[in-house]
Amino acid sequence: MASKFQQKIKLMIKDGSKYTTKQFTSAEFLPGSVMDIGTDLQIRLEEATKTNDMEAIRPILRECYDFIADVIFEKQFTGQEYIDGMDARELLKITAQLLGSVTSGYDAIYSEQKKK
Repeated sequence: MASKFQQKIKLMIKDGSKYTTKQFTSAEFLPGSVMDIGTDLQIRLEEATKTNDMEAIRPILRECYDFIADVIFEKQFTGQEYIDGMDARELLKITAQLLGSVTSGYDAIYSEQKKK
């Protein structure tokens, strides 16, 4: 039985000259210590964002993408595949939701989506 905390994500995977959709499921269990890593990333990202300096923001965003790929989705894809497989208009929103699901809890992040 799947955990209620698991999330699914669809990424566009380039195969030659065309893209295909592939769905991935997040880890069934994430140790509590993962929350510390996610929280640290969120704090660093918020601080960097206040500077409005993309040179400060970009490396932390990359760490966030890698964290999502390596930890939340257990290396089913890479951070770069996450970026390239996501629509640019949704990338930051979904990244924030996935990080928030680890740091704020699943129910706090996804309860609004359940109501819709």
